[in-house]
Amino acid sequence: MARMTRKELLNEPDEFVATTSSALVWIKEHPAQFAVGAIVLLCILASGYGFYYWKTSRDYNAMNALLKATDDSQQTIKVMEDYSGTKAEDLAILRLARMSYDQGDYAKALSHAGDFLDGWGRRDMFHWQAAMIVASSRINQKEPAKAMPLLDECIASAAGDIKDQALLLKASVLISQGKDQEARQTLSAVSDNYRELAKTMLASTGKGPAAKATVHQ
Repeated sequence: MARMTRKELLNEPDEFVATTSSALVWIKEHPAQFAVGAIVLLCILASGYGFYYWKTSRDYNAMNALLKATDDSQQTIKVMEDYSGTKAEDLAILRLARMSYDQGDYAKALSHAGDFLDGWGRRDMFHWQAAMIVASSRINQKEPAKAMPLLDECIASAAGDIKDQALLLKASVLISQGKDQEARQTLSAVSDNYRELAKTMLASTGKGPAAKATVHQ
């Protein structure tokens, strides 16, 4: 089997950027339908991020197998079976959580994401991805009260896109509950990268002018 160089790994397409861009387009075209899972983070397993975790030959082979498995659930499960005890096994669990969420199996998504959080042991971007899957699944199961603490944790401790998307998801819940003032306050913390989307969400509440003024602060 040909060995992938670190340069080749780092040049892999960034799955998160591609899928997030598609999600934002959908939301802009369907602002009234924006709710629960439209902004779920997808795993960055097709990129080379985090490559420094894998030092040994077995760990390298495990990560390489995971990258090649992409979204094939059977191959992902095989990685778990063949490379038990590696970080690739943990990331395979995270991938299965995301795939279960995409398929609408929120109970299984919660189970996989919970297993990942229990075993991962570091509060990095993968941790926050799993936390977002748990929060989004809870909301889809009509349990927003269980999702809000996780979203608040992501907002307080995560960075970049993950923080922004936690803010957007929290705001969508508040809007659905008729808490427009709290939603405006939440969306005022969104970064410039998501400012237009925040304005679109607020306009969908029927309070466009006031919402826009808040977002421009």
